[in-house]
Amino acid sequence: MTRRTRLLVLTVLYAGQYLAMSPLTALPAILRAEGAPLRQVGAVSLVNLTVVAKVLWAPLIDRYGRRPRAHYRAWLAVTQPSIAALLLVLAAVDVTEDFAPLMAMACLLGVLIGTQDIATDGLAVRLTDPGDRGRANAVQVGAGFAGAAVGGAGLLIVVEHAGWSWSVVALAGVCLLPMAVLRRITETVEPSPSRTPAARPGRRAVRSLVRQPGVAVWAGVLVPLVWMGIMLPQALIPPLLVDRGWPLGRIGLLTVLLGGAAGIAGASVTGRLIARLGRSRVLLTSCAVQLAATGVLLTVAVGAQGVVAAVAVAALGLARGALNTVIFTVLMDFCRPATAGTDFTFLSAWGFAVAVAAQSAGPPLAGAVGYGAAVAVAGTMTAVALVWARALYGREAPAAPSEGAEHAVQDAR
Repeated sequence: MTRRTRLLVLTVLYAGQYLAMSPLTALPAILRAEGAPLRQVGAVSLVNLTVVAKVLWAPLIDRYGRRPRAHYRAWLAVTQPSIAALLLVLAAVDVTEDFAPLMAMACLLGVLIGTQDIATDGLAVRLTDPGDRGRANAVQVGAGFAGAAVGGAGLLIVVEHAGWSWSVVALAGVCLLPMAVLRRITETVEPSPSRTPAARPGRRAVRSLVRQPGVAVWAGVLVPLVWMGIMLPQALIPPLLVDRGWPLGRIGLLTVLLGGAAGIAGASVTGRLIARLGRSRVLLTSCAVQLAATGVLLTVAVGAQGVVAAVAVAALGLARGALNTVIFTVLMDFCRPATAGTDFTFLSAWGFAVAVAAQSAGPPLAGAVGYGAAVAVAGTMTAVALVWARALYGREAPAAPSEGAEHAVQDAR
């Protein structure tokens, strides 16, 4: 596969994956508009924990089907139509009356999306050389924003005019489109000669991954701090704007389209800067942007509206795109080709789980202490992450933090 083909395939797959997540991202605003309490709005975010749970079955995705060429393609060929079928069932659920069945279906959707994510991430690791990882992760994050923008904004707009059921039925049809690129995948199963082959997916391989230099710092501490600072304010924006009297369509255009466009821009710029400035320097700059954006959102929480709200959403989207790109690039540096899906899933699972907990606590926290105090908590998390990153890396811009990591793979044997 040429570089252009690889990036095209990854773009379509990641965009399709985030399209499928549109009901999960749109439900908080929809429920709040229907008068749901903030604790119920916050509970929707807990569905993301089913995506985090993918770490439990990630080794199975790596282990079964490793012999045939392009085995990740086989997993994608199963998950994509399954997601579309489940969305058709979800369309029949009444979001205002059937909250328990709605949550059950959303959790099952999270499981399927998580399985698809394992296969797509593993495919990205195997198809991407270290020098292209900045671009590949810019594609991942940018495509994710694009999929979320089209799906999330489209869903809110269609829900406002045609109702929940028709919007989800239309989404189910769109989610089948990424299957068109599966035939372009010609994945190489065996690792390149320059890389040490990893062990069979399992507990030994995971233990050896954790022992790699830098893993505990990045995946265990820094990533959770950064993601909590990102996801908490994201959870507050939809109910905050609903409570200010904004219609769903306008909220979708602002939070999803404007925020998504800013995220794509942030990912695109960061993908190029990583190769020039290094991972750590880009991380420090992106954390500073996130902190400034949270400060702007704080002014919205205490009364500002209009242009200020748009600036806050755009700045948060820009920082989110940049931070996710550099974080995913570093996490990919630690992955071994033979256990790519398991490694990437495990490295991101802890940070995402902690961030989901913070995200789900956001609306109830705002209900208890006010939106301003809740946004201030998010800003504190980002400030701590910035100080931590500055203390660890200073102004240096090292190459990939896992330069010697591949030697640790031998410990898994």
